Amino acid sequence: MKITDITSEVFEWERPGIWNGGHFYGPGRLHKVTVYTDEGITGSGWNGGTAAERPLNLFPGYVDYFRPLVIGRDPMETRALAHDLGEKLIKILGPGGINTQVLAAINIACWDIKGKATGQSIHKMLGGAQDRVRTYIAGGYYAQGKGIEELQEEVQFNVEEMHASAVKIKIGDPNMGIAGDMRRIEASRKAIGDKATLLVDANCSLDLETSLEFSRQLPQYDVYWFEEPLPIHNYEGHRQLSEASSVKIATGENGYHFAHFKTLLDHKGASILNVDVAIVPGYDIAMDISDLASERGVSIAPHGCQELQLPLVASIPHGEFLEIYPVAVDPLRSEMFQPLLKPDTDGYVTVPDRPGIGYELNMDLLNRYRVG
Repeated sequence: MKITDITSEVFEWERPGIWNGGHFYGPGRLHKVTVYTDEGITGSGWNGGTAAERPLNLFPGYVDYFRPLVIGRDPMETRALAHDLGEKLIKILGPGGINTQVLAAINIACWDIKGKATGQSIHKMLGGAQDRVRTYIAGGYYAQGKGIEELQEEVQFNVEEMHASAVKIKIGDPNMGIAGDMRRIEASRKAIGDKATLLVDANCSLDLETSLEFSRQLPQYDVYWFEEPLPIHNYEGHRQLSEASSVKIATGENGYHFAHFKTLLDHKGASILNVDVAIVPGYDIAMDISDLASERGVSIAPHGCQELQLPLVASIPHGEFLEIYPVAVDPLRSEMFQPLLKPDTDGYVTVPDRPGIGYELNMDLLNRYRVG
């Protein structure tokens, strides 16, 4: 089988503005890559479908760059493609950024082809260790007019109506301060009760001193993990914080390559890795990182578009959580992916056995929002 073409499409739509400790998110965006083959099998991969707002209008230029490098290649050789378009091009494109995100979409599309060609799900091809995975609802963003009462209503809805056994809220807005964020954490715990798991996420917005102070106060509300407290390359800071904190440190969603995660783990800087298959160059590298995590006794709880992350987290025995972006974060999510991925009544999600990714983009919907 040979690749005959690769195309790129960008979609954008309006949604309510939200923010975390470091970034404001406005319009929703998605970048789709389609890989075509001489046997008539096509595969899809994409970037987006989350809360984050990335400059996806720049991504098609990288698809144009990669196109002559992939045409004629075998899409089944996903690892070779990831290496040749990733590590081998560091001198030309740099170690990570838009190039690795676009490469991720290409890699995912090739895995989609591999699954369709063999009649297997990506989940099974990667190992298929778990048939069901525990989920948590990503939310608790800051928003205009959203106070403590609205935050409590949100997390309570996530537990009672969306069947979540775990929820995550944001901290780290400099206008809120430690005291303000601790009030939000206290209110969230009261709203969800003692049985649900509470997670917090600072999106790399804090310094070490502030992170250490949070780590001292978080245990009083039984917070399970403290996500992305520090800038990602502050490896020594992560080591000091992990050593001092009784709350698990989770990070990794902004890591672009294996070497970053190895350096982080060499410093014993995290107990949980939030690797994202659409940020690292796809499933092959994500599996390498997951294997390393297993060797170091570290679990995986991927960040990002749940439809793409599910095959990874369910394929390994140490896949701990699947992140779920609810309709509250992006209303278009209720129709964007087919079929709809949602937690079962016990807060777990059942992994589909459909060939390839197992989920398709709703192009009838997305074509209304095409911008490139």
